[in-house]
Amino acid sequence: MERYMKKRKVTAVLLAAMMCMQIIAGCGTKNDAAQTESSVAATEDAQGAAGENTQTAGQNATEENAGGMAEQNGAEESIAGKDATEQADGTEVSVPEDGEYTVEVTLEGGSGKATVDSQAKVTVKDGVAYATITWSSTHYDYMIVNGEKYLNENEGGNSTFTFPIDGIPCEMDVIGDTTAMSTPHEIDYTLTFRFLETADFTDLNCNGRMELSYADQFEVEQYGTYKLITIVDNGRFLLVPKGVSVPKNVPGDVTVLEQPLENVYLVSSAVMDLVCQIGAVSDLKYTGVKEKDWYVKTAADAMAEGKLIYAGKYNAPDYELLLSGGCTFAIENTMITHNPEVKEKLEELGIKVMIERSSYEKHPLGRLEWIKLFGVLFGREQQAKEFFDAQVAHIEPILEKEKTGLSVAFFAVASDGTVTVRKPNDYVSSMIELAGGTYSLNGYVEEEENALSTLKMQMEDFYAAEKDADILIYNGTIEGELTSIAELVQKNSLFADFKAVKSGQVYTTGSNFYQQTSGTCDFIEDLNKVLTGDTDAEYRFLKKLD
Repeated sequence: MERYMKKRKVTAVLLAAMMCMQIIAGCGTKNDAAQTESSVAATEDAQGAAGENTQTAGQNATEENAGGMAEQNGAEESIAGKDATEQADGTEVSVPEDGEYTVEVTLEGGSGKATVDSQAKVTVKDGVAYATITWSSTHYDYMIVNGEKYLNENEGGNSTFTFPIDGIPCEMDVIGDTTAMSTPHEIDYTLTFRFLETADFTDLNCNGRMELSYADQFEVEQYGTYKLITIVDNGRFLLVPKGVSVPKNVPGDVTVLEQPLENVYLVSSAVMDLVCQIGAVSDLKYTGVKEKDWYVKTAADAMAEGKLIYAGKYNAPDYELLLSGGCTFAIENTMITHNPEVKEKLEELGIKVMIERSSYEKHPLGRLEWIKLFGVLFGREQQAKEFFDAQVAHIEPILEKEKTGLSVAFFAVASDGTVTVRKPNDYVSSMIELAGGTYSLNGYVEEEENALSTLKMQMEDFYAAEKDADILIYNGTIEGELTSIAELVQKNSLFADFKAVKSGQVYTTGSNFYQQTSGTCDFIEDLNKVLTGDTDAEYRFLKKLD
C-alpha cells in the first residue's frame, strides 16, 4: 500500500509538472506576435549580426509555442473579432466626397517598434476610399487587408501600400508580412485613420485647385482637408468636411460651411436644375419659387410631396419658417444685392448666405460649369464632373462646324413697349456664336464689364438695329412665349417689316428656358439646327412660329 501511494505521488508530481509546462508554453504563445516582432526589430537593429544558432532556436521555440496553443489562440481571435465588430458598429464611419485628403494614421500591435508615417494620403474615387501608408521599414513585402493581399509599391525604399478603407474615421485590423528575418513572419496590426486634429488656418497651405475650363466667376482651392471657395465680388467660404474640426484663426471675411449642408434655402431658381442633375435635391428643404412656377420637374415633384417647401421670395423670406426648420445656409442670386437688409437679417439669424454669379459668366459653358461648385458643396463632385464632361462632349461636333454667317436677334417685348435684349458679352449671345450664328447686336451695343446682362431699347432703336436680322428668337421666359407671328406683330406693327418675319424665320423659347440650366448644350444644338436649316428637327427649347 505504501509503495502504491508513493507511485501515485510520483505520478501526480509528473502530471503537475507537465501542466505547468503547458501553461508556460501557452503564455509564450499568447504574446507570440510581440515576440516575433521584437525579434524582427532586434534583427534590423543589429543588421543581421545575430548568430544563426540563436535565430534557429528562436524560430523553433516560436513554432513549438504556436503549435501548442493553436486552439487557445483561435478562441482569443474569435473574441477579439467580436469586439471589433461591435466597435465598428458603434462608430460612425463615412466616406467623404471624391478627392484627396491628408489624414492622421496610428498603428497598434506587435511590440510597438514598427511604425508608419503619422500622416497618410486618402484618395476617394467613385465613393470608395483608398489609403496609402508608408512603413518605417523596407522589409514588409505584402499586407493583408479584409482578406485581400496587397504588394509593396516602393521597391528599394520604405515599404508602401495602397488599399481600400472603410471610411474616415475608421479602425482596421491588418496583417503585415516582414522579411527581415530568415523566415518571413505575418504580424497582426490595427490601423486607425482619422482626420487631423484642429488645424490653424494660418498654417494651411494651398495644395491644389479645381480645374475649370470656362467658368471665371468662382474658384475652389484645396487646403489639406478643407476647400476654400472664392466667388467674385461675393466673398470666400471655407468648406469643412464632416468629422473635421473647424480650424482656428479663420479670417473674418471667410464664411465657414460645415458639411453636410442640409435644410438649405435655395432661392436662385437657375441653380435648381444643376442641383437636381447631381442628385442633391434631398439636401434642400426650402425654395423661393412656388410649385406652380417650377419648370424643373424634380423640384415640382419634391414640392408636391412636401419635401421642398416654399419659404418666400428673395426679398421677403419667411424667417420664422426657416429658423424652425433648421435652415443654416441659403443660396441666392445677385438679385438680393438690391435688398441688402435681407441678407443682413439672414446672417443675423445664423443663416449663412452664398450669392452665386453663374449668370455673369460670359461663356455659356462657364455658366454650366457652376455645377462643379454645387457638386463640391453637396458632396457630389464626381457626379458634377461627369455630367459637365458629357455635355461638353455632346456639342463638340457642333463647335467644329464652320460659321453659317446668319445673324440672330434674341429679345422680348415688355408691357410698356420697350424691348429687352441681351448684351453682346452675355452667355446667350455666346450660345448663338457657338451654334454657328452671329449675334445681331454685336458692334451695335457697347460691351460693359460686370454689368447687367440685359438692356432696354426703345422700339425705334431696336428696329434700326435688328430689322435685317436673319432669325428672330423671342425670349418667352420674360413676358411669356408667343403662339404665332401675328401675335408678335400685334405687339408692334413695325415687326411686319422685319426680314425674319417676312421669311418666316421667327422662333420663341419656352418658359422653361431660364430654369433648365443643365440644357445649355441642348439649346446650342437647337440653335444650330435652326441655323443649318434642319426644318424637320425636334427642339427642346425652341418652337417655330407660323
